[in-house]
Amino acid sequence: MQTYSLFELNEYIRRILALNLPDAVWVTCEIAQFNESRGNYFLELVEKSEEEDTIIARTEAALWGPNYRQLRKKIGKKLVDILQEGLEVKVQVRVSFHERYGLKMVIEDVDPTYTLGKLALKRQQTIERLEKEGKIDQNAQLELPSVLQRIAVLSSPTAAGLQDFENQLRFNPYHYHYQVDLFPTAMQGDRVSEEMRTQLRKISKREHLYEVVVIIRGGGARLDLQAFNDYDLCAALADCPLPILTGIGHDIDETVADLVAHQSLKTPTAVAEYLIQHNAAFEGELMLLAQQLTQISQLELQLAENELLKYQQVLQLGSNNKLEQLEVELKHLQQLLNPLSKIKLQKEQLALDQFSQVISLLDLEATLARGYSLTVKGGKVIQSKTELSPEDEIEIRFKDGSVDGKISSS
Repeated sequence: MQTYSLFELNEYIRRILALNLPDAVWVTCEIAQFNESRGNYFLELVEKSEEEDTIIARTEAALWGPNYRQLRKKIGKKLVDILQEGLEVKVQVRVSFHERYGLKMVIEDVDPTYTLGKLALKRQQTIERLEKEGKIDQNAQLELPSVLQRIAVLSSPTAAGLQDFENQLRFNPYHYHYQVDLFPTAMQGDRVSEEMRTQLRKISKREHLYEVVVIIRGGGARLDLQAFNDYDLCAALADCPLPILTGIGHDIDETVADLVAHQSLKTPTAVAEYLIQHNAAFEGELMLLAQQLTQISQLELQLAENELLKYQQVLQLGSNNKLEQLEVELKHLQQLLNPLSKIKLQKEQLALDQFSQVISLLDLEATLARGYSLTVKGGKVIQSKTELSPEDEIEIRFKDGSVDGKISSS
């Protein structure tokens, strides 16, 4: 069996690759690692199994500085957005094999439409899955409290939009007070979904302390927003027990997170203004109700005063009529009383005269004048003979005098 030195074998491999792959070829893959050193870029490219999400192929690639600058002029800022870990890319590579340095793929071109198309497809699949599970409108169906003052904010502490959001709330023209609690989280890269879901779990355990959750990001490139199309993150947002407002900071593209949120606004400042106007609308309703209440109470008071005046007039008229009726009755009684009183007086006078006559007849002097006498013993009038005994001394009184006598025995 023939034996080769390592150099001979590598040189053989180099010649085979040079013969079979003389030109650059297009390769689809995923960027696993991306590093920069001295103006050159070194990538680890992988391919994953669709069924198990495991790596089935891996290789290293290089994008030399001059080539990178040419691509930046050709593609623009999208190149920076595409060359991110975790994104699927379509790159044109020239396969190079060196006897000393081994196999290397040198990137010569990048197709941005492939990455954007893959991301769009993944976004649509996420939306369809959420719709199938009934989560796409789940958070939007939560009732938004009338007053929003206690706010849980998901954002990076260094996010440019966070300061704008807080200043807009702090210096609002109505002088409303807001409690803003920051739950720090990454806002771009592959850590967004995991960190944000962790913070959402913390907020859910304290849901009684807040009325709303706000996601603040600020500006950024289009591809930086891909983390907000992640299914796991969007499902967690849909399941949040509190209404969610998003202000991720983009004018055209709408992420899936925006779709599942209770309310999506373009910028952090717009979210703050929404909170201010929401409370102002509630205050306006209260003021309108207060005005209506004042008007109704004044109307009711006026009606009550009118009703009272009506009863007062009726009562006055009724009392006057009653007084007139009583005066008529009193005059009638007075007219009846005069002859009746005279008759009564005549009867009483007649009875009095009769009593006077009886008294006159019963007078002692008058009785003695009619021929009667009065027998007295010891100053006591004798009414029966049984009151007398023999030898009793008595006095017999007549109209013209009296005589003394003694009872004789019989």
